[in-house]
Amino acid sequence: MYVFAFNFLNTIAKIPDNVMKDINELQCVITTYTLAKVYVPYSVLLQAKGIKLDKLEIYQDSLLLEEISYRARIFIITNLERKIVKEFLLRNNIDVFVQDVISAEEIKRYKPSPEFFDYLAKRTNSVKGAITIISSNPQDIIVAKSMGFKAYWMNRGNLQYPFPANLQPDNILKSITSLAESTAQHKVDSSMGDSALRCT
Repeated sequence: MYVFAFNFLNTIAKIPDNVMKDINELQCVITTYTLAKVYVPYSVLLQAKGIKLDKLEIYQDSLLLEEISYRARIFIITNLERKIVKEFLLRNNIDVFVQDVISAEEIKRYKPSPEFFDYLAKRTNSVKGAITIISSNPQDIIVAKSMGFKAYWMNRGNLQYPFPANLQPDNILKSITSLAESTAQHKVDSSMGDSALRCT
């Protein structure tokens, strides 16, 4: 059975472009704090930058987590506090398809630090090579690949990123639909609707 670890922001939860720009700028702070082994709750960092995530929307293809959950264990990985993500999943009726939310707050180390990914393997009780990280964040992909995880880059916007030659994503996805189709045992007809794929 597959183990998929989905990054939360901009993979499951849709972030407006202007807010995503601010979150990307915050990555420099995260990197510095990670190197200094300092932890401040992510929501506090967002508030300090004036970023509000109170009106997050779900990507509609995230409803396909139901379909994927029949053949994979699904985890959500995030720098946000666990409670915020759990409430979002519950509000959008996808919480039952997710095994657990793994948050940076649990070990006081931000994703994509090696400590976070080591903790992910421990929490999922899986070897690194059996876990696939699915993230819109290229930094997640590079660190995960360097540690022996499989990694799929969720590139919804056709972006370019200079991945090192030896740390290329194992797959580049445009949507969760393509992941659901690729993991299906039979050809999948996705025209039947996002919430219930049918085998043809």
